[in-house]
Amino acid sequence: MLRNLSCIACALVWLICCGCQAVQISTLTQMSGEALQGETTAQTSETSSRTERTSPFNERANQLVDQALQHYSQGELQQARSLLASAREIDPGHIGTFEIEAQLSYDMGDRKQFLQSLRAIRAASPQDAAKQSAVGTLFFQAGQTQEGIACLKRAIALKPQEENYSLKLAAFLEQTSRTDEAHEVLLRALHTTPGSKRLPIALGRVCEVNQQWSEASVYYAMVINHLPENHVWRKHRARCLYHAGKYQEAFEQFSICQEADRELLSLSEKIAFGDTALRLGDLEKAQQLFDEISAAHQHQLLHVEVLRGLCAINRGQTTDAKAIIATARKKWPADPTLLEVAALLPAQQTAVR
Repeated sequence: MLRNLSCIACALVWLICCGCQAVQISTLTQMSGEALQGETTAQTSETSSRTERTSPFNERANQLVDQALQHYSQGELQQARSLLASAREIDPGHIGTFEIEAQLSYDMGDRKQFLQSLRAIRAASPQDAAKQSAVGTLFFQAGQTQEGIACLKRAIALKPQEENYSLKLAAFLEQTSRTDEAHEVLLRALHTTPGSKRLPIALGRVCEVNQQWSEASVYYAMVINHLPENHVWRKHRARCLYHAGKYQEAFEQFSICQEADRELLSLSEKIAFGDTALRLGDLEKAQQLFDEISAAHQHQLLHVEVLRGLCAINRGQTTDAKAIIATARKKWPADPTLLEVAALLPAQQTAVR
């Protein structure tokens, strides 16, 4: 049984409706979200895409393909298949027969014929980047990874300036844990279209997966240059700077995000922000952040309470430190880290009441 059946069906409908016409598609999400088109639209597209077929034999084949498509849209699959066979006898290379045959094979559960139809479409459209991309997507979804890669690479070679093809290939490579290859594909695409807004985002995400924090922060900086008011990508950059050990830059980016929207940062990002302030010696800011986190999360995260206690101790606020640590030790009485923090307090203040 084919995987991701609904996505495959929608993409096949796209192939049928576009016929031989080179229709560009933007993203995999756009393709898989297409609704089933009516037979009138499909027939119009098929007819308009064959204006150059003037031979009486080809015209007859076109008519048979249109009739097959009509029967297919009415659920009459066997009649559609019979008409396609007749059209293929007249015009063996008619791509419309392969496209509808692919959909029929899918609907009838004939995986072998489905893949054969995809290969026929690929072979019949070597110069059509949109077709190569669409068929490559179907190969991926059917588990034929290498054929999918080959088709998408062909689409990129035909139209290297079309970033959608590179983004799609990189996404599939990432899904199969081939992140280094995905990075190379995206980097080549960025060199071809240096003004892209989406490629730096994709590169940043791939670098994050590979824990290449410094490199990821560079790509997110490119995104921020294009979209300075979009603080979602700014917080991505702040997080990467934090993991890269660039605490001053991370602190500045986190601060901008918090000033723009106090609800923007996630819990882990707020903790990273607080830890950054602590590492930079801004104890007041660190205390404020950790207190806010503690107040907002009544379940009391252990590591946040540890950091709150350390902040209070370093600021010389031993009474506050005692209260923080004592409360935390009631919930985690045997935690060794809490015991170590408690040992930093004067002996008369470490007892738990």
